[in-house]
Amino acid sequence: MRALSAEAFAEESGATTEVIDRLVAVGTIEPLPDGLFDARDGVVASTVGAMLEAGIPLDDLAWALGSGRFGIRSLGHIFSEPSPRTAERYADLIASLGEAASVLPAVYAALGMPEPEPDDHPRADEIEILTGFVELWRSVDPSGKANVRVARQVGDATRRIAEVWLDVWDEVARPDATTQGAPTVGTHARPADAADPSQNVSIAMAELGRRLVSLVHERQVEATLNSRIINSIEQVLLTSGRLPARSVRPPAIAFVDLAGFTTLTERRGDEAAARTAAGLLELAEAAGRPEGGRVVKELGDGVLLRFPDAERALRAVREIVGSMADAGLPAAHAGIAAGPIVVRDGDVFGRTVNLASRIADLAGPGEVIVEEGVVVALPRGTAAFEPVGRVELKGVADPVALWRVRTER
Repeated sequence: MRALSAEAFAEESGATTEVIDRLVAVGTIEPLPDGLFDARDGVVASTVGAMLEAGIPLDDLAWALGSGRFGIRSLGHIFSEPSPRTAERYADLIASLGEAASVLPAVYAALGMPEPEPDDHPRADEIEILTGFVELWRSVDPSGKANVRVARQVGDATRRIAEVWLDVWDEVARPDATTQGAPTVGTHARPADAADPSQNVSIAMAELGRRLVSLVHERQVEATLNSRIINSIEQVLLTSGRLPARSVRPPAIAFVDLAGFTTLTERRGDEAAARTAAGLLELAEAAGRPEGGRVVKELGDGVLLRFPDAERALRAVREIVGSMADAGLPAAHAGIAAGPIVVRDGDVFGRTVNLASRIADLAGPGEVIVEEGVVVALPRGTAAFEPVGRVELKGVADPVALWRVRTER
């Protein structure tokens, strides 16, 4: 724990001494026995500052905090201990970066973080990480475009993690304004002291979240690197004649959409529609993963999946469509196309993607329709098909031969 003087605490938190004195008076911030302040409570003071900037009067806020109708003391334990602020101003720090500093505003924006003002003294860890990030990526891409691309993906992914984590916690734990994030249900409901980490399980959840994200990131990097390393060594051995050439199967794209989703939303409401969409996503992830596929993105009323080849795509999609009723979900329909795709920042683009989307639009409830390239790419006996015919699809230059997958009797 870092202990700060009152002056240093005010400087780090960005709060005035008046605000800090009021927070101490109502018990929202408790000085240490020696009169110093725990640096972790800086987030409490800065959060109060944000509420004041939003137009909430200090007197009204102090009343809500002092009367126990609202509490934020636990914030000091939810976040990791902040690093000290830099001795140098932000303007002086970025000046030392030279030309590389020009990309920092775009990186901050892509990450979803506010860029410090020129006279600010930012957190030392923030400057160390972000300047290192900019310098390392610029060593391979002087234009700075790679910096922004990666930053945007990191910002979007971590924002989504934070929102989902807190949305689900609010839904199932049902904290209220008095519990400081602690649940109002279950075995840890309404702790006597919500600012005590040993009583408030939401504090432990925050620490667990940080550790989980770090763990999953390392494992995902490991798995992705292993896959690329294996592909690389195989290519070296193939070009050296030490491995026999293998037939190359094109990747496949599948769109699986819910039938009648608009009607469902109108009839049963947004909450029911959201649960239905979440159920489809769970089915898609469960069926796709064993086949080497992954959900590229949710589409509200459907999902877009990417597979290594058409055979695995077809197995997974048939599993998804065939499992809808057992999962208590409305019928789904799907389209599959195989061929070249462009992978960029985790998303997929190209004619194959557009083709699969258009095909899915043609399929009826419970149907899986594929283009002829899928049928050709499949090993003999994989599935039975019946011809749909050559069909003109919007945005596709020539008519496309389509086939409907026969359902197993």
